[in-house]
Amino acid sequence: MKDGRPHALTVVLDGTTGAAARQARALGAFLRDGVSRAPEADAGPAEATGITLLFYADERDKERLVRLAPTRDVHLMRVPPRRPDLMAAALEALAGDAGAELFVFAGGPLATELATRLACRTGGGVVTDVLDAAIEEAALICRRGVYSGHLTGRVELGPRPWWVTTDAGWCDAPPSAPGEHRIAADTAWLAAEDDTGAAAPLADVEALESPSTSDLETARFLVVAGRGAGSRQGVERLEAAARRMGAAFGVTRPVAMNAWAPMDRLIGVSGTRAAPAVCLVAGASGAPAFLWGIERAGFIAAVDTDEHAAIVAEADVAAIDDGVAVLEALADLVAGEPAAPPA
Repeated sequence: MKDGRPHALTVVLDGTTGAAARQARALGAFLRDGVSRAPEADAGPAEATGITLLFYADERDKERLVRLAPTRDVHLMRVPPRRPDLMAAALEALAGDAGAELFVFAGGPLATELATRLACRTGGGVVTDVLDAAIEEAALICRRGVYSGHLTGRVELGPRPWWVTTDAGWCDAPPSAPGEHRIAADTAWLAAEDDTGAAAPLADVEALESPSTSDLETARFLVVAGRGAGSRQGVERLEAAARRMGAAFGVTRPVAMNAWAPMDRLIGVSGTRAAPAVCLVAGASGAPAFLWGIERAGFIAAVDTDEHAAIVAEADVAAIDDGVAVLEALADLVAGEPAAPPA
């Protein structure tokens, strides 16, 4: 915050990875040379009016990461490592501030996923691999490479907030960081939930390590949740059932993209390729990219409400039913607990 007012421009720096310095260089150069304002909207240099939202996982890294921030004002946000779902929740909450109109990420696969997901959630606009951007009164005008970079295209975003990722070329620009920084806020964002079921910010709490993906690679028994789980609560119920059965737990890409589960649980081309003896799939359509992730399984059982879903044809056995209900009942049997009486 600055003089009690929200910043209109926010650059997002992911300090939970080893690429923070590279991201900071790209963001600083983009703010300095790639962002311009229309005269009627001019409020000085972009780097002077923006704020850096800096995600970090370890207190010991905080001071070093703050020095990388490309803006003077820094909002620190502590998250566990490898938890882009929590980063998305924090950004969505920040975007609810009426003054937050433009969010800029350094280019990369995760940045593209976050920007696209958040634009859908917030009703804003998104453009990736941006060469430069002009902030006008009612729109954001961006240029980006098209046709494999042989031509330059012009993209106009209307509805706010705007979500932008920079072109990879900005990473080669000279660094540009202010001489001093001011901490606007320092909070933690963990996997707690408020009364609405949304992730909520917590202060003075210990960040917890996210589980390693190695359990997916070595699991002999795997449960995978698909979009048919219906909601984050449905995915959590499937995860609980998997634990009761002693199974590892993974998800399909739509589940991860909706931030219903961490990205490190992703099974398929974009995540982990598993080879369990038994794989139970609940509510997944069976897209080729996902099937690649489980095709080495010894036995595949699928539960889906769509008898024509591709996963039904690919599975060794399939049940046409609600995946959450079936797996919870199966977990009762495995755990030796009595089944609930019929309603």
